[in-house]
Amino acid sequence: MVPALHPALDASRCVPCGACEVACVSARTGLMDLLPDDVLVLERRRLRIRVVADVPTLDVCVDCAERPCVAVCPHHALLVRPNGRVDLLESRCTGCGHCIAACTYGAIRRVSALDLAYKCDSCAPLGHAPACIDACPSAALSLHPR
Repeated sequence: MVPALHPALDASRCVPCGACEVACVSARTGLMDLLPDDVLVLERRRLRIRVVADVPTLDVCVDCAERPCVAVCPHHALLVRPNGRVDLLESRCTGCGHCIAACTYGAIRRVSALDLAYKCDSCAPLGHAPACIDACPSAALSLHPR
């Protein structure tokens, strides 16, 4: 079985431009000409680049072994696929926030406009490679197994 793959960041190459976050939202919405500081991007990105002590870090689901988010979801909106990927079923999500609080990686966020939780799924439901990787101008993002 092929393990779940997720975006990983080479911080030495990252120039925190926001192109990956824009590509993430554009892939889901079909909207083009978005900017990194657009409210839609800030609200609906499924991954986030943060700069901590001048070092870019990536907040993205790594399908961790502990999976505390799955255990605390009262609506069974998070499930573990056979390959280890943790998927969030938005149709079951009520936006209660338990998974957000439980995630030790800060990889699950609330989309207040939709009252849902969002997390990176490596664009798997879209049927193509993660949009963020192709959009990165410095090739700082790549796919890695958990």
